[in-house]
Amino acid sequence: MEKILWLVFLFSIGTDLAAQEYLHFTDIYVSGGYRNQPYKALNQRLQNAGYQDFGEHAGIVGIGINHFNSSRWGFYTESELTLHKKRSSNEEVNYRYLPLHLTAGVQYKLFQDRSFSQWNYFPRIGVFYGTTSLDLLANNLNRDFDDNITGAMNSSFLYQRNYGLNISINADKIIGAFLKPTTQVGIYSRFSLQAGYIWNILNSRTKLRRNFNPDIRDDFAIRNSPTFDPSAFYIKANIGLGKFKKTTKTEKEADY
Repeated sequence: MEKILWLVFLFSIGTDLAAQEYLHFTDIYVSGGYRNQPYKALNQRLQNAGYQDFGEHAGIVGIGINHFNSSRWGFYTESELTLHKKRSSNEEVNYRYLPLHLTAGVQYKLFQDRSFSQWNYFPRIGVFYGTTSLDLLANNLNRDFDDNITGAMNSSFLYQRNYGLNISINADKIIGAFLKPTTQVGIYSRFSLQAGYIWNILNSRTKLRRNFNPDIRDDFAIRNSPTFDPSAFYIKANIGLGKFKKTTKTEKEADY
């Protein structure tokens, strides 16, 4: 019995001291998908004024940076651009809106030691920041310089800053990889699916974008403005290409 316990003890030590492999992944990815972004308050005010609204269904394309370390934690940053029609016009005005936002956050793999042929699943939570602009340009432009410098403005460039959270669930899979044995550094490509929700928490006041003087910023705030709320559900596919590094250690804890 004592010999059996001694063998178990030696085996446990050997397991602790055995070399373990850790992988670190970093890639740049492009994305494409669908977003439902209604901008309810803004579109309602446009409709009330007899303008055509911008619609809530949009195709999106984007780009991002993704990193995972050996502890299953990682970080990412990404941004998208909507593809649907963002401008319209009537007899008096040409108008358009432009949402421009960036997300940066953390991610965590739910399962460890998955092989390259298996799917990985991980949630993401990020801070969402950017602006939504509304530009209005008169059809019958006053092109006289003297009239314009005395206040006959032909256009308005309005914007609000947006702050919020971007929460998503993700699944990805390595679709190709090559490791150089001499350096233990390789390249890989991956495919992922992402579904999430952009939750706008806070908006700034509506302001004129032409204001460059912080001392008179309040003079350019627009009263009686609706909220430019970019909250949206989205689903998209990502394809990434990047570099991974393989390290071998005897410690149980991986380096970040």
